[in-house]
Amino acid sequence: MTPLAEAQTAAQQLLAEHGMWSPLEVLLATNRLHYDDYRAWRRGERPTLDADLAGGVEDTRTLLGALGDWARSLRLKAQTVPLYGIDDNAGAELVASANAPLDALLHTEHQPAAGRPQLDLFLDSSEAIAVNDVATALAMRDADTADARLKQLTRLNTEHWAIPDVHTLVDALRAPPPADNDAALERLDLLERRWRPAACAVLHADARDFLAPLWRTVGDAMGNIPFQPAEPRRHSSWAYLNGLDWAKAGESAASALAEVWHPDLTGRLAEAHWRLRRPKAAREQWFALCWRTPDYFAEVIEQPKFPDVVMQKAWQMAKQADLEPPLTVAWLPAWMLLEGAAGARGFTATGGDSDAEQAFDLVLALVAGGSDRQVIDNRRALQQLHPGLLARYLAAQEV
Repeated sequence: MTPLAEAQTAAQQLLAEHGMWSPLEVLLATNRLHYDDYRAWRRGERPTLDADLAGGVEDTRTLLGALGDWARSLRLKAQTVPLYGIDDNAGAELVASANAPLDALLHTEHQPAAGRPQLDLFLDSSEAIAVNDVATALAMRDADTADARLKQLTRLNTEHWAIPDVHTLVDALRAPPPADNDAALERLDLLERRWRPAACAVLHADARDFLAPLWRTVGDAMGNIPFQPAEPRRHSSWAYLNGLDWAKAGESAASALAEVWHPDLTGRLAEAHWRLRRPKAAREQWFALCWRTPDYFAEVIEQPKFPDVVMQKAWQMAKQADLEPPLTVAWLPAWMLLEGAAGARGFTATGGDSDAEQAFDLVLALVAGGSDRQVIDNRRALQQLHPGLLARYLAAQEV
């Protein structure tokens, strides 16, 4: 999948989820910008994002320019928006890039043109302005200003739907860190049942940035709570994953996996590797899920937010392939090697006992080559395991 196709997929997912997409969100979704670098920029710890863009300024400008052309071809409406700081840098208007064309691209949002006129009917109402002011203060994590704006909204309409949610979010900003494990578990429940729904209702796409530090605080407080397979979310790896602290999520999941294997832990470790730009290590974990818990992984890879769009596309192609026997998710790793989607370099043989693992090892050996005798033996063995995969391999050799 080309970088542009990957970016288009991310933009479509953002559009479906939030009704809009921005280049910054696309860069975050496609690993071209690390979340911690983005947060540091918003906190005022660096002047621009230029040094943090994977591929550099010019490649990013070219990619986002092409993505903007694509958005215009879909008749999406583009609008320029300000970008503001958070925490001690709250209220400061930010420069995203020293490159003027790239900075302009990063200050742009896209949404369906048909949606805007309906909203315009409400833009001038006092209540709508008050809600917007409250949301802006919350997005900047400014509890005092949000509280003041909330009082203004209450004076306008004591029954406004947003008032209880804003109270909840102001309390969340002012809540001290959990003091012990029991308090951390209580905070985890509070995050999932009250704070996250309230943030999504009031802040929409900004809910992620509002909640991430709260999730990280919980993860820090529950670091020594052992993983319980019966309650897989009550673990620091889950909190760090939601907090987008990929390094700590991976460390926590790996530590727990040393004690007990669980597909949720493996999936968390895989996503952490992926977000830290370690695609081979991530796919090794996802491949393990294909073989050990194929039904589980079949559900995971169908989710819109599955991060590896190349692997997801390979799975869609595998399902449509006219092979006998039909490909299930257990055969996906071998299929990806055959199609060149996984990249054979760096992978090692599994030595596993299942037919799908053995097929992966055989395809890996065939891709690597070897003596004529070895190639013949490996083809024969693959024929016995999955005739369709061998036929696909032989067809590729004839091209």
